[in-house]
Amino acid sequence: MRLLVVFLEEALPGQLNPSLADILGTAKAEVVYRATVRMLLSQLSGLERCHLRFCYRPVDAHDAIRFWLLSEIIDQPGIHLNVEAIDFKSQSEGDLGRRVSRAAKDAFDEGYQQVALIGANCIELSSRWIHATFAQLNKNYQVVTGNGHDGGCYLLAMREYLPSLCRQVTWTGSSEKTSLLLQASSEGYSIYQLPELCILESCADYKSTLSGLMGRRFSSAIEDILQSG
Repeated sequence: MRLLVVFLEEALPGQLNPSLADILGTAKAEVVYRATVRMLLSQLSGLERCHLRFCYRPVDAHDAIRFWLLSEIIDQPGIHLNVEAIDFKSQSEGDLGRRVSRAAKDAFDEGYQQVALIGANCIELSSRWIHATFAQLNKNYQVVTGNGHDGGCYLLAMREYLPSLCRQVTWTGSSEKTSLLLQASSEGYSIYQLPELCILESCADYKSTLSGLMGRRFSSAIEDILQSG
């Protein structure tokens, strides 16, 4: 049994990364975030033999998150995900490491044998890489990581609960990429590393994406959400 856990936030004005507002003007960070999540859902289309869990914040946002994401999956022609293989669960309290650790523990306690956890801010991550991740969780590798260009990680996967690694996770650029790998190495875990991908963290990251290969689709998603809002 395989599980992909996606960590995300409710897209509320004033509660998201303020640097995103620089792209479209103040109070528009939530539009950019919604477009980012739409792009990720599109990229995950074709996910097979894997349950999908959206792990959200704040804890009281279940209905809002469920309505938002299921509407995206059902209404957007470019998104092809099986709604029967999706569930929703709130994140626990504490810092990101604690929340990732709890989500992983819950998954293994539920009987999943392979668990991958990702943030919502790497739209280069596709179902292809998720399939590759689970394929590498075998007798040769206990852990799979995906690292960002500027540090941090966009994915951590394992075939057993490893709390010490979960606590090192960050979805944004930092030295934690090195910390996670050093921690895994010090504990003797065998690691497979996916290619480095761009983690969308700063205004510069988003602007670079808008000018890249995915830029047209990303711009279209932003404009569509602006017009529908």
